[in-house]
Amino acid sequence: MSFVPIIPSSYQEDRVELMEAIEALIDAFIASQSYAIGRIFWSELPASLTGEGPMIVLGDINEAIKHDISLRTTVWTGTVTWVDWLSDPGEASLRASVFADHMRDLFTANPTITGRGLLEQVGFLEAELRQGQLVLNAPQVLFTYTVQEGRN
Repeated sequence: MSFVPIIPSSYQEDRVELMEAIEALIDAFIASQSYAIGRIFWSELPASLTGEGPMIVLGDINEAIKHDISLRTTVWTGTVTWVDWLSDPGEASLRASVFADHMRDLFTANPTITGRGLLEQVGFLEAELRQGQLVLNAPQVLFTYTVQEGRN
């Protein structure tokens, strides 16, 4: 038996668009804040956490796909982590709260930033990041991005 696969006439680059949209939101956040809140964006955690902070890091993005007879639904989940070197707990907590509040408003104002799917902040997680003896404040914005596409 011989099978002939169908080659799509074009490909969707939803993951690329999602990463570019998240980067645009983070760039907007950094531009609207003092450098005391956000200084630099990294698309992944650097090997060494010695550097200019505070920084904002895009975490891993996971993908789940569900199919039915006429629809493909893809849901990406991920994190945006804010890493702070500040040692004063009260001041670090205040800065983390500013990050949380302003990112929530950015996500709320831009749910259809890509034009194809729905981007939503779905939570905020207080966390720490450890690298050797170094312990840093590293709360995370949790997000989902959902795209539904018809199938032929």
